[in-house]
Amino acid sequence: MYWRRRLFVLGLAASLVFLIASLLTDGSDARSTETPVAAQAGAQVEASDTMTSSTTATTTAVTTPAAGRKARTQPTPTPTPTLAVPQGNCDAADISVTPVVDKAAVAGRDVTIALSLQTTESEACTWRVAPDRVTVKIARGDEEIWSTRHCRRVVPSQAVVVRRAVPTVVRMTWNARESAEGCRRATRWVRAGDYTIAAAALGGEPTVADFALASPTPETIYVTPKSESTKTAAPKTEAATPTARATGR
Repeated sequence: MYWRRRLFVLGLAASLVFLIASLLTDGSDARSTETPVAAQAGAQVEASDTMTSSTTATTTAVTTPAAGRKARTQPTPTPTPTLAVPQGNCDAADISVTPVVDKAAVAGRDVTIALSLQTTESEACTWRVAPDRVTVKIARGDEEIWSTRHCRRVVPSQAVVVRRAVPTVVRMTWNARESAEGCRRATRWVRAGDYTIAAAALGGEPTVADFALASPTPETIYVTPKSESTKTAAPKTEAATPTARATGR
């Protein structure tokens, strides 16, 4: 009876030890199984984050140039200035006349002179250009060479609008000769060199400018040499001899 009890106790103890060992083994396996899953899940999350970052970077790289592309801008047209409306007639003292000589002027040929008209005070007014209202003279040093006082018809007669902001240009032609009373054409040509020109509205202040007359370029005449024709000498023919004199018998 005693041995049976001891065997029963030993069997029960062995069963408890086996049961505890089994439980401990199952717990260890569970932990070892969960760790790879967790690691795999972490790897998936990391890979997912990497792919998302890569995709975002790619998208950014693609869209950045488009965002940085400048929009085409249309050129802004230059606004046309509004011209002042003339108010009455101009006062001659309010007119400034600036002479401008063509830079390509050559001695011995007609010279174009531009008269640039502007007001000094009035915004805009009407004025009539005429020989008795505009004076122009040309000088070389202290010597007067030409003047509208002699050649009045050179100044055109026309009504113009003179403004302060925008010049009005009137042109006249000088024949590049000296002037004399009556504007005779039989006067000397003006030589090439440096000159001064002064212009003014009668009653206004004159404006002086410098200009130069270039020397005329001599015209080159090309002559094609004529080929000498070969002269064929005509054969000389002896003059007919008179009838031989009759000889004496």
